[in-house]
Amino acid sequence: MPDFSKHILFLTPGFPKDENDFYCIPPLQEFLIKFHQTYPSVRISVITFQYPYQEKAYYWNELNIIPLGGMNSKIKKLRVWLNCIVEASKIHNDSPVTAIHSLWVGECAMLGNFLSKKFNCEHFCTLMGQDVKASNWYLKLLKKRKIIFIALSLNQANKFYKITERKVDEIIHWGIDDQNFYNNQRDIDLLGVGSLIPLKNYSLLIEAVKHALRIKPTIKCKIAGIGPELSRLKQITEEKGLSNNIEFTGLLSRQEIFKLMQRSKILVHPSRFEGSGFVFAEALVNGMNIVSFNVGYAQAHPKWFIAKNNEEFISIIEKILSAELNFEAINLFPLQETINRYANLYGIN
Repeated sequence: MPDFSKHILFLTPGFPKDENDFYCIPPLQEFLIKFHQTYPSVRISVITFQYPYQEKAYYWNELNIIPLGGMNSKIKKLRVWLNCIVEASKIHNDSPVTAIHSLWVGECAMLGNFLSKKFNCEHFCTLMGQDVKASNWYLKLLKKRKIIFIALSLNQANKFYKITERKVDEIIHWGIDDQNFYNNQRDIDLLGVGSLIPLKNYSLLIEAVKHALRIKPTIKCKIAGIGPELSRLKQITEEKGLSNNIEFTGLLSRQEIFKLMQRSKILVHPSRFEGSGFVFAEALVNGMNIVSFNVGYAQAHPKWFIAKNNEEFISIIEKILSAELNFEAINLFPLQETINRYANLYGIN
């Protein structure tokens, strides 16, 4: 019989609706699958507040998922919170919860704070990204609570301290496993991957392609993702006469993105803010080089070029396009390290 003496309850705004829902919080998916494989005797339960848009419990990779079906509705918010308490209490009565792990400093962290007192267990909250901003009132509400706050990167930890005047308790990256691939025919010069929203700043990538034409008229760039900026970015591309150089691929599966990465030389990520930037980890394990600002996971490395401003960003791209680049895969953020760090926090090791 498995020993379920450790029971971790995850509280998250969203979770994959099935095992093919690749787009919903990929680093959490990888973490839970690997953690369950590593520690099969540790019981894991997940309550997801808003997505998927259903209220019927289901299993995902052998884990019990309880969706509350909030659908991001303000009208349903109070009911979702009450249902969270009810469902968490049922879970706890069936098998005592030994740790609560909430994602984002938001409603999940608020309910996690309440439930950790009710169940007399520790509460861990992972900061995820745009939750770490001065306008987030949950930060003001929870910053002095007995919560173990975990940042994904030093950049994020510094921002959390600047806003709350409290240091995070840990910095633990979302990790990734090594990838097996044998293709080193890099026919794509520049690749952008992510949501096409203003924060991601993809117009700068288009501007960089325009400048790079001077040194490489046949430059090939792909931008993978969807979002409200898509039409505007396509229009800018056409206006600058770059339709033959830049392709918008639309929404791709994670494996399709990895195949693109294995054909690409440089990940260009012009975002002005990232909590972590999991795409950095994905690019490196697929052999790519990176150009970015100092956001999220960004760190000095021979394969990682960090710009201070737009002009330097464009200049770096022009410079390395004509350089001899290294396409060896590296893993600066191994998933097993993430597993080990959290296992220690949960009191498993």
